Amino acid sequence: MISVDLAVSDDTMPFVLTGPGPGRLDVRIIGPLRIQRGDAALGYGELGGPKPRQILELLLLNLGAPVSKDRLIHILWAGQAPPEALPTLESYVSVLRRRLQPGMGKDGPLRTVTGGYMLDRSLVDLDLDRFETLVRRAESAVPQRAIVLLQEALDLASAPLMGDELLPSWAEGERTRHAARVFRARILAAESALAVGRTRLAATWAREAVADDPLSEQAWTALVLGLEQGGQPTEALRAFEQCRRIMDREMGCAPGPVLRSIYARLLEATAHTTVPVSGSTPDSQKIRVMTINGHRTFTELLAVALDREPDMLSVGTADSAQSGVDLVRELAPDVVILDNLLRDDDGVAAALSIRAAAPRTRIVMLAPTPGAQRQAAAAGICALLPKDGSLAMSLNAVRRKTSDVHGR
Repeated sequence: MISVDLAVSDDTMPFVLTGPGPGRLDVRIIGPLRIQRGDAALGYGELGGPKPRQILELLLLNLGAPVSKDRLIHILWAGQAPPEALPTLESYVSVLRRRLQPGMGKDGPLRTVTGGYMLDRSLVDLDLDRFETLVRRAESAVPQRAIVLLQEALDLASAPLMGDELLPSWAEGERTRHAARVFRARILAAESALAVGRTRLAATWAREAVADDPLSEQAWTALVLGLEQGGQPTEALRAFEQCRRIMDREMGCAPGPVLRSIYARLLEATAHTTVPVSGSTPDSQKIRVMTINGHRTFTELLAVALDREPDMLSVGTADSAQSGVDLVRELAPDVVILDNLLRDDDGVAAALSIRAAAPRTRIVMLAPTPGAQRQAAAAGICALLPKDGSLAMSLNAVRRKTSDVHGR
């Protein structure tokens, strides 16, 4: 993949939009390509064809910096240029000049330089250049100022770069690099908002960053902190659990020490809740239930159902025996609802490991038939439930098997 380095301006200079003027271009390259030249508007299909348009895009990506003819030829023809590539390139540039700067010849924004071409930065207002400048300023600004700068930058970056240039590989590479810069801007925005106590705004930007990259622990940390500091500990716990599931499934690892310490703090905070809400049981007295099951939809629906019960709390889920045993060791739940067949072990073997890790934890296993009772009892499983049983049956079994734990 060919890298097209973006030229940047001196950040010490004020960034001022000069507005329309003779020969000046106002260009939008984030999203569909749009060019304003005075009162005339030029779009994707009005630049003389695909190759002239791509020449313009390559020069815009290097605004203010010369790009050699050899490099343009190599990119445009993907390293397989025909013998007549040089005169063809020069004819494309002539076509482009007639569209961009009619009647100005070589004196407009598109300039000829030794061995190549360049777009004059002083005659082009480019949205991508503004985005980069705003983010650069935010990186060295105090948090309150950074929020203002990043809000403006992220408003500009609301669509993919070169959204209608779909085919060339170099364009896809630039879109990927720009998306990474937008992601970093969202992280910086969320962290800046956290620094000044704007937790709702921080959580909004962090959610967008998580959507961009669900495997980014930095994004998840900003989200969990935003929810925690915004007075939503239950939502913060849900976010951590979602992060843990994704990281386990996609990378086979657990969240790092920073997120785990936040999680421990959240568990402690919710465990010491003493004021019941709407007459429900305080969290410290609820049955703490964990689910180990390879079917993600089932575990998520069950977690929601458990949290709706006035006397129960879903504290975690896992989709494998090993990750489940590790989480049981960390959380010590009252009850584990365990599938009889997991992707890395069977339920009976997993139950033995769970009992060794947390002897006081009760285990309820979902099994297709009741024929494994003897094995289940030997493994310390206190109840077998049919997989096609009702939700009420499962909840009642959880309550019965924890009555001795909670003195009910």
